[in-house]
Amino acid sequence: MAENLPTLKGLRAFEEAFQLGSYTAAARRLNVQQPAISYQIKRLEEDLGVDLFIKEQGRLVPTAAAHQLYDTLRQSFDAIRRVSEKLRNSAKPQTFTIATYPGVGTYWLSNKLSALSRDLAIPVKVVTLVKDSEILNEEADCMILFGRGTWAGHESRLLMPEAVCPVGAPDLAETLQGNGDQTSPPEFTIIEQDDPEKRWICWEDWLDQTRETGFSSSDRMTVNDHGFALHMALTGAGVTLAWVDMVRDLLNSGSLVPLSDKIATSDAGYWLVARPDFFASAAGQTVLNTLTAAEMGGT
Repeated sequence: MAENLPTLKGLRAFEEAFQLGSYTAAARRLNVQQPAISYQIKRLEEDLGVDLFIKEQGRLVPTAAAHQLYDTLRQSFDAIRRVSEKLRNSAKPQTFTIATYPGVGTYWLSNKLSALSRDLAIPVKVVTLVKDSEILNEEADCMILFGRGTWAGHESRLLMPEAVCPVGAPDLAETLQGNGDQTSPPEFTIIEQDDPEKRWICWEDWLDQTRETGFSSSDRMTVNDHGFALHMALTGAGVTLAWVDMVRDLLNSGSLVPLSDKIATSDAGYWLVARPDFFASAAGQTVLNTLTAAEMGGT
């Protein structure tokens, strides 16, 4: 009976708070103030007669009751979302949307769009954003994110592992590699990606892991995006670390040149990420197969 159902606002507030682990983040996702989320969840707890979250050392921890409610709620909301999306798509031209970072979109995904559109039989739209939170908030069919494969409320499949080496434009590479045994090495700029959370392999990590000794320079510049770092390297402005698989086409064409055969790796990588059940759908299997086949040289 309808009167036995909790309010939709309360359920949506709970869903986002459970997935994001924060009332504040849930408020941002739902475009409301944080007290509104606290109020809705408090009302939901009073209605159900159970605690849904507890605070432990400043962290929001779901209770056993919260896990039970979320498992059912996720299935129900996902079913509603799928039906709603089908109805929306029936009233407008279909487009498949992928959200990812500018660097991935420009240097890895762009040359795969024609194959994706062909295999999906609908146009593919790419939305590029810098921050993970922005990408996760985007209304996209799937996303390509960097991490270790775990995003709350989502499933993921690895597209390319983190494996990096320094690259530069051909002229700069010729200058550096042609230096030989000269006592005064040529000046060059190291282009770094701003990474306050230390998510990616940085220059110091690469040097420590590879024991390389030929990349010492006090001249450094910092940019906030890997795509911009690659752009600067392409213009000859300096040397940057690049994900080998991401710039494979640029390396094959000679637009960028690897400056060392030593590659640093980690257990992170770029993942195809989507809501549950995406990979069981025809579209999900098509996207995954097309992108991985392209990465293996199949398209």
